[in-house]
Amino acid sequence: MRRRSVFFATIAAGGGHVATATALSEALHADHAGEFETRVSDVMAEFGAADLDRRHKAQWKALLAQPRLVRWGQKVMDLTPAVTRASQGALLDSFARGIAKELNELAPDLVVANHGWLATVFAAARRRYGLRMPVVVFATEPFDASALWSEPRSELVLAPSLAAAADLARLGVREDRLRVVGYPVRRAFLRPSPRAAARAELGLGPGFTCLLSLGAEGVAGEAVAMVERLLASRVAVLAVAGRNAELRSRLDALAEASAGLTVFGFTDRMATLLAAADIVVGKAGPASTMEALAVGRPVLVTAYAGLNELAVVRFLEAHGLGGLTKVDEVGLAAATWRDAPERLAEAARTAAALDFPGMTARSAALIAALASGETLPPADAAALGRFESVSKATLAAARGRRAVPVHWPT
Repeated sequence: MRRRSVFFATIAAGGGHVATATALSEALHADHAGEFETRVSDVMAEFGAADLDRRHKAQWKALLAQPRLVRWGQKVMDLTPAVTRASQGALLDSFARGIAKELNELAPDLVVANHGWLATVFAAARRRYGLRMPVVVFATEPFDASALWSEPRSELVLAPSLAAAADLARLGVREDRLRVVGYPVRRAFLRPSPRAAARAELGLGPGFTCLLSLGAEGVAGEAVAMVERLLASRVAVLAVAGRNAELRSRLDALAEASAGLTVFGFTDRMATLLAAADIVVGKAGPASTMEALAVGRPVLVTAYAGLNELAVVRFLEAHGLGGLTKVDEVGLAAATWRDAPERLAEAARTAAALDFPGMTARSAALIAALASGETLPPADAAALGRFESVSKATLAAARGRRAVPVHWPT
């Protein structure tokens, strides 16, 4: 039997888009062994739009340092989604023409695109430039979506939750072309090492440990101050500085003078670090937060950029899995989790009930069916799990609530 081919088109602006594409690719190979060939492509960089891709990534990195500007920009775009789509289309039209030609030569059976820009690109490639294979859009924002994703010509859009699907429909995606599938996570986070084994691998002792995760670019505000407050609260810290060399240097200097701090730069060992930690502190990046929850670790958020990340905060608050804390309160917040082991155990049970392995497998099964040319059965809202069923009402119920454990009754 001929092996089917799936082309995952993504953009490596931040780690989340590549992470979900990789998760789906891994699941296809694991759950449908020998049936598929896959390729995860940073598609603009790889296929003829390198200059535009570099500018886009540089601008996004700069914007991460101005989160309020990110949020206001999204609000403006969402007020006029048709204008957003038109400007996006004009910017990306040349790339749409080129990628149609390139992919027709490669001839995959299915394209899966998981960036808002690419929803626009592939709609144009299909409708205007003769791209022959079907395209599925996977919207990577777990509980929120902006006008960047609102392409009404998309053939099928996969949303992680009812909340995200509601935004997509409101902004212009046809409801009959939407399906809620959950959030896929890479296999390393679905099958983490036991805590003791992970700590032994890292050379750590048995004490309560916080993983301070600052994102791939290492931009999460007052990182050194957070480390100092955590250490002052007698919480050991694993600090990941990402690609931020200056921050890494400052943290290394602090580690030389302080017991209990271990510093990492950009690393591919996040699953091991999560398994070794008891709690996570950092930015509310969707992929990194979902990976932490897949390992069963609550997340205290000290920074968020776009409205999609604010929705992640609301989700954590609504489900007792963490929430927002101020930098000067982070040590006390982490210590309160340390002193309430029953709360940690409950958070682990709640996270397990979200069923990241099941969501990942079901998402991959749907991709496999589409790549094989099968007709999908009708969507069944009654079959949605706890994660997929998260709605705007669920998130609204958490609005205004501080989910720092120190404020919760015991």
